[in-house]
Amino acid sequence: MTDFPDTIPPLTLTTSAETAQAYAALTQDWNPIHLDPEFAAKAGFDRPIAHGTMALNLAIQAVAQAEDGALRIADLDIRFTAPTWIGQSLTTRLTRTDGAEYDLRVVTDDGRSVLLGRARLARYDDAT
Repeated sequence: MTDFPDTIPPLTLTTSAETAQAYAALTQDWNPIHLDPEFAAKAGFDRPIAHGTMALNLAIQAVAQAEDGALRIADLDIRFTAPTWIGQSLTTRLTRTDGAEYDLRVVTDDGRSVLLGRARLARYDDAT
């Protein structure tokens, strides 16, 4: 079995109205809850919330950058647990639990987990 690192270096992204707009354009997810403060307020939020998949893609990017690009996610089991307010930072946390299995979290700058789960990693040169 190929050795895997104990942790994947964290990656941080600070959300903003501009990143939300750019992410909406990239994903074609124009839900106004991410872009319009008045709509977000009517939906019961203090301010717009970042796209949940922004946290997921940040975790995917952290894995992709680790070990000089040699790692990939082979299996993923996640859940979104809380909103990220536009203006907050997101940081990935991937810690190996066993073999190629990792505890996966994305946390905000106030310590809330917005994405929790597990990921099984593989190397691009592995057949599995």
